[in-house]
Amino acid sequence: MDLIYACATKFVAIKHCEYRFVVSKNRKTQELILNFSNSDFFHLAGLQHLTDINIPRNRKDILKNILIKNKITDSTLNKSRFYTCAEHNIKSRITLLCFLEEYLDTDNLISIYNTKNMRYLNTNIKADYLIESKLNNTKDTVYIFLRKRKEQPNTYCIVSFFRKNDIIYGGDALYWMIKEKIYPHTRITLYKHPDYKEK
Repeated sequence: MDLIYACATKFVAIKHCEYRFVVSKNRKTQELILNFSNSDFFHLAGLQHLTDINIPRNRKDILKNILIKNKITDSTLNKSRFYTCAEHNIKSRITLLCFLEEYLDTDNLISIYNTKNMRYLNTNIKADYLIESKLNNTKDTVYIFLRKRKEQPNTYCIVSFFRKNDIIYGGDALYWMIKEKIYPHTRITLYKHPDYKEK
């Protein structure tokens, strides 16, 4: 099975759930609802960086073009010099993206994303929150950037996802109060702070 096909298949699976996060800073809590749409996948996989090959770029149809129409395959992506180059290494990014659900489910750190104390940082990432996550028995730590969706109040999407490298991103640390994974007919509590009580 192609790597990009396997990754898209796992993304389709995670679309059937949403995450409910409640975070706290200075005794004030904030609720975040994280969900997923077809158009999110294009940017998360880093396909926008493959500017030297001809692939469909309609973000809403990206999963259909991979899983049904077979218009984006590993052999197509391999033709791009950016697919395995050190700067972008999109192949590595897609490999890690296969485990997005696991990175969200595991114990991790969350902060209010800001760059005010990182003047050395040259980035175009516009996000509200940053999750830093590492799976057990792996060496890779990933950054997961969340931003509020314009059309849905209090609902967030992942706007960027990549491996942590020499550039350190950060912000104002938050405490997890509760992490829930919500399906149409069931709700799974991934973590609940001992002192947390629903309002």
